[in-house]
Amino acid sequence: MATAKQKAVLSAVASQATLVSERHDVYVAQFVTRANEELYLMLADMMRVCEDIWSSNCEEYLVKNIRKELRDKWDIKTQKNTSTTALVVRYITRGTRQLVHNYAKVIDNAKEAGVSAAQLAEYIKSKGGIDEVRKKIVSAETKRELSQRAKTMQANTTKHLTNNKRIGSLNLNNKNNGITAGCYDVRFTVSLSTYVDGEERVVATIYPSSTIVEDCLSLYKLSCEAAAMDDGTGKFAQFCKEYGLNMDVIHRWMRDNNMEKRIDAVNELRHIYGIAAAQEAANEVYKLTA
Repeated sequence: MATAKQKAVLSAVASQATLVSERHDVYVAQFVTRANEELYLMLADMMRVCEDIWSSNCEEYLVKNIRKELRDKWDIKTQKNTSTTALVVRYITRGTRQLVHNYAKVIDNAKEAGVSAAQLAEYIKSKGGIDEVRKKIVSAETKRELSQRAKTMQANTTKHLTNNKRIGSLNLNNKNNGITAGCYDVRFTVSLSTYVDGEERVVATIYPSSTIVEDCLSLYKLSCEAAAMDDGTGKFAQFCKEYGLNMDVIHRWMRDNNMEKRIDAVNELRHIYGIAAAQEAANEVYKLTA
């Protein structure tokens, strides 16, 4: 049970905390909230300048002169690929690269969303503030980068396998003389085979589908990534568990594809990733489980 002294201390601390809390509320209202709202309005003004430049018939001329003034007045050098938005923000704020990047991204995002300078302040508030807008932009950019990277790797895989030394021959006992059904949007055919009396027999070919081929190429890359980690450190087992792969099946898959050692899988990834050095390919794979 609390003593009278403890209750008195608690009351004093609670009163002091309440006073500080009230002061904090005033601070947030007067400084933080007001400062944010003022910043949103300034960003709207920056966007208005950008709009004037975008709508002019001499954007290139204006950009050239902005770049010159930045260099001559403030010794600020800019790259040739710096966007008009970033140049305007740099000219107005003369801030750090990170600040310019953040502000310019918010303005460009609003432009892409069809938001005008007159609507920008409310747009930012509705999204939860500049940081929230920036996080969503970064997330969207990351998704685009990953998507583009996946397309590049699939194109690399297709090219490599098309030009790769074949691992065997296939003869079909039908009137097509071994030429299976093709389709304009696929480069490969997919066959079903089974082992009978120690012999692999092709029992059917699959309707040519780009979706199936894409899945097959993705699975080929995933199998290579798993095999490339088989270095005795435990990463191979960890990777297989994470992606639902059977380690024994991966080893048999390696033999089927003439991969005697882990380095053979690393070299395959070198082609898939488009990386010149095999060790860089191995390092790239290791990042997946870092």
